[in-house]
Amino acid sequence: MNRRPSTSRAPSSANNGGVDKLNKRHFPSIRRHYQQPEIVTTTPIARPWPLSSRFWIVLGILFVIVFWRALTRSTPAHLYPRIPLRDQPPYDTLLEKRHCTATVCDVFGQCTQWEPHREDHEASIMQGVVDNVATIELDLGCELLVKVANGTWMTLSHGTTDCRQQGCQDIVDIDLRGDLYTMVSQLKQIMDDPVYKNQEVVVSYMGDQVVNTTLDVTLISQFSVNRLDVFTQVLDAWPGPISIAIYLTEPDHAIELKSFFAIPSNMYLYSRVNMVFIKPDYSHPDRLKYPINHLRNLALGVSNTSHVFVMDADFVPSKELYTQACNDLAPAVPTDDDVDRVAMVIPCYAIVESHKDDPLPSTTQELKERIRQGIAYITDPGSGHGPTLAVPMALASYSGDDLFYQVCYESQWEPYYIVARQVAPLYDARFRNQGGDKQSHALQLNALGFKFMVSREGFILHKDHPKMVWPGGGFSQSQKAPTQWNYFEEFMREMEDLYGSNVRWPRGCTANAIGWQMQQRSPLGIVAD
Repeated sequence: MNRRPSTSRAPSSANNGGVDKLNKRHFPSIRRHYQQPEIVTTTPIARPWPLSSRFWIVLGILFVIVFWRALTRSTPAHLYPRIPLRDQPPYDTLLEKRHCTATVCDVFGQCTQWEPHREDHEASIMQGVVDNVATIELDLGCELLVKVANGTWMTLSHGTTDCRQQGCQDIVDIDLRGDLYTMVSQLKQIMDDPVYKNQEVVVSYMGDQVVNTTLDVTLISQFSVNRLDVFTQVLDAWPGPISIAIYLTEPDHAIELKSFFAIPSNMYLYSRVNMVFIKPDYSHPDRLKYPINHLRNLALGVSNTSHVFVMDADFVPSKELYTQACNDLAPAVPTDDDVDRVAMVIPCYAIVESHKDDPLPSTTQELKERIRQGIAYITDPGSGHGPTLAVPMALASYSGDDLFYQVCYESQWEPYYIVARQVAPLYDARFRNQGGDKQSHALQLNALGFKFMVSREGFILHKDHPKMVWPGGGFSQSQKAPTQWNYFEEFMREMEDLYGSNVRWPRGCTANAIGWQMQQRSPLGIVAD
């Protein structure tokens, strides 16, 4: 049979050096041990377009680059219209922001409003505004002392008083009081009333702190009564505006609340804070499922600054975070919805339990040292907080002008961030306990085209402690309960219905965001999570 000429062996003499160079393979075959040059084969079948493996590799790389460029091309935020989530509470009517006021109306229908510590009350009396009084309506948290014409002092509590029946038609002096202790005392009276036992009661108290109406940042948080004492650390660390929601899980929590604010130092600390007190329907078993996102929304509802920072109560802000937020971070977060939507992520760290009694680091240099020593760490370096790149970026050197860096959204990420109050959506109130509550909000921001920037300077910390036991089972059971609103099932399907099947792709991310460069995260991993 015919044999194909065998492959020439490389000559050993120096005279054949040129031939040797021509025959030399620059890329040796990895399958050399399979070569059998002496075996005769039939003439190979000619292939019309023989393509090397190198060609397919290059083509694949080009495809990935083009695909990724198209994927991460930032789309103007206004092209992603805000679509309301389904089955949310009517917050516009559920909560009214107001200070303690007394509305006094005379028999002719003329009314005037008084507030505590107003110097014009005496002038009002001199003008005869409180002659022929018909009714006096007091907000919850108000207590009014009135002196009638015969010299008798009367104490009026919240609600409506008919002066034609109570004998307060002609008032010659008043003393309107509205403080936190008065508020919680009257709240206890409401909770003791059987009429309100099977109703949700929402009561707001507006603190006395003055805010910057142009640009300011309110810290938002929520917790139950047993965290009031611990939260004083946050009050010390954050001198700016604060809004909180306090959940009264059990009827006797009103007693604990009143006892806490009966201490003058506690009332002084909290007097500047805007607060919402929530009494659930005590006849319903769902009251034991902590309504974490509902509480966040209520606390947001009593904030009145341009920007907000939602943070859990077991964290403490770094010493300079509020100053950094007002001077550097919030100005980079537009309040105009027609331009880029931005969420300024604040990295979060934990301190190991063996160092729980150590002072918390107050500067980035102190934080870096704790990280190097293994004292400070990220609680969930995977999908929970891994995309923030908090540890590698904290240890990296950078220019003093680089105050923040951009990362891309990833599924199941749950960062804490500063956003413009009027631009960001509310949280999904259907989430209770823990599990999906922050993830769902981050996904909403991504669906709306938000860019995620991360602060290099500010941070928040918490100390390790035994895992909190939530009412009704808490974190471990919250996503397993058959009637529980579920992130991976109901919520994800709703988001895909509202914003499209690609809702988990990083819509506001630009191609040069460092998250993908440093961690080499595959875009296919997003949908696989």
